[in-house]
Amino acid sequence: MRAQILTAALNYVRSGLAVFPARPDKKCSYKSTEYSDGRKWEATADPAEIRRDFTRWPNARIGIPTGAINRIVVIEIDTPAGHGVDGAASLAQLEAKHGPLPQTRMACSPSDSIHRCFRHPGNGIKIKNTASVIGAGIDVRGDGGMVIAPPSVNLDGRRYHWINKLPIAAMPAWLIELTKEKPRTISERALAAISNTQRRCVFDAPSKYGAAALNNELTNIGRADVGTRNYVLNRAAFSLGQLVAIGMLDAAEVAQRLFDAAIAWGNPNKDRDVIRHGMQAGMRHPREVPR
Repeated sequence: MRAQILTAALNYVRSGLAVFPARPDKKCSYKSTEYSDGRKWEATADPAEIRRDFTRWPNARIGIPTGAINRIVVIEIDTPAGHGVDGAASLAQLEAKHGPLPQTRMACSPSDSIHRCFRHPGNGIKIKNTASVIGAGIDVRGDGGMVIAPPSVNLDGRRYHWINKLPIAAMPAWLIELTKEKPRTISERALAAISNTQRRCVFDAPSKYGAAALNNELTNIGRADVGTRNYVLNRAAFSLGQLVAIGMLDAAEVAQRLFDAAIAWGNPNKDRDVIRHGMQAGMRHPREVPR
């Protein structure tokens, strides 16, 4: 199986994609950005580096950055059995309103969620990473996001697989409109300018501060006792939302990492709500970080 994963990773690179070695137990890279020239997800299209990576970490899954970097966008459709929410029903409602999605390359995750792959629209359009925003149980992996690709295997032995071998279709106009980042209003741009100025004045290494805060909260979630988990998750979402508000963390990445950390509790719908509400509350109260 290890040889099969390495072969698949090299085939992705030959098709023009940058990939990275993802841990088998969580959606993050084995590699540190510190040693990868600052590349997002530490991805590479260098076959020699791929061979070194997947030899060093033989249990790695294949991570593929989404967005303009690899010219792909992935729409994930969750299932009641795997996630406690019917993403297919939400998609049917969108298609009834806007028109059917085109046939395209699709994969299935170990939790039975369906991953539809589309070509990134390019032309300076940024596709946002969202979870249950365009529809309950529909997650969007766009610019700055990532997915795990077949034939990757999770720590529990369950694997990802392709459903078909169709060409990757272009995103229909209505899907682009629902998922793209909209131009900010004048007031939003003004607030962002103030936030950026404050951040440049105060922080020498915001990514390190934010990463440390995120890791600390994830550790707290992992140690939470039964009966305190809802409180711990809400507190973590609020605290990290405060850092999202001042640009030290990415909202979509924080939400996904929190959800991944809490998913073992078996309450995906409740966890999503707690995370969303907690982060929204935290973003309304930006944190003042010590100089």
